[in-house]
Amino acid sequence: MCKYYASDVAMKVTVDAVQILGGYGYMKEYPVEKMMRDAKILQIYEGTNQIQRGIVANALLKEYY
Repeated sequence: MCKYYASDVAMKVTVDAVQILGGYGYMKEYPVEKMMRDAKILQIYEGTNQIQRGIVANALLKEYY
């Protein structure tokens, strides 16, 4: 659960940073562009966040039903 929560927060923060910087946020000269790419990779790596949520939900359902 920590993996998908942290990667979602990282993505939200970097998207907000890109929005604040406007067009400069997409330029390779600014570090926020790389941070946003890295945050997106975190969401995809080791299974997408949606799959991770499904696994957690199944585990919880099996535990309580």
